[in-house]
Amino acid sequence: MRKIVSLVWCAALLLPSAVWAQSSSSRSSTSAAPPPAAAQAGDAGAEMTTATYGDWQLRCRNPGSPAAGQPPASRTCEVVQSVVVQGQTAPFAQLAFGKVPPTEGLFFTAVLPTNVTFPSTVRFQIDEADKQPVELAWTRCLPGGCFASIAPKDDVLKRWRAQNEAGRFIFKSGGGQDVTVPFSFRGLSRALDALPK
Repeated sequence: MRKIVSLVWCAALLLPSAVWAQSSSSRSSTSAAPPPAAAQAGDAGAEMTTATYGDWQLRCRNPGSPAAGQPPASRTCEVVQSVVVQGQTAPFAQLAFGKVPPTEGLFFTAVLPTNVTFPSTVRFQIDEADKQPVELAWTRCLPGGCFASIAPKDDVLKRWRAQNEAGRFIFKSGGGQDVTVPFSFRGLSRALDALPK
């Protein structure tokens, strides 16, 4: 499956977007990318731009010119990491920070495969010894994946920004087993700094 749900935007708008491979580059770059499907369908002038910061990517959708009589749409951005499991090429999960709508506070969203147990949460840890894991509650499941979200507190963001190595998240599969998946903090602080205020 070559499409996955755009995390923060889809949590509110259910907009699919193109799959992004996890980057291993540590330098920042900007390039044009295909617009999300909603932009393709409803905003022919919209353009997606990306910038890479370590293993995170800043993606912004710049709306095209509004239709006659319509107010201009605002630019929407999110910081995303596609998590690829060893031995696979397609992303297993996607993690994203963004604001929905852009004027609201920051949200952190994870999209995982639909093979999960309810009730349960997704637990994010800096490492196995982390005594302050962050738990995300499931909000919905769609054919493209299950969503868990949280509005992270300042102390959580401060701890995560200070990391530059691998972290991990744990969820319960549909069979009730704990599944541990690594992800990367590398570049997160710079990517969040670049996220428009």
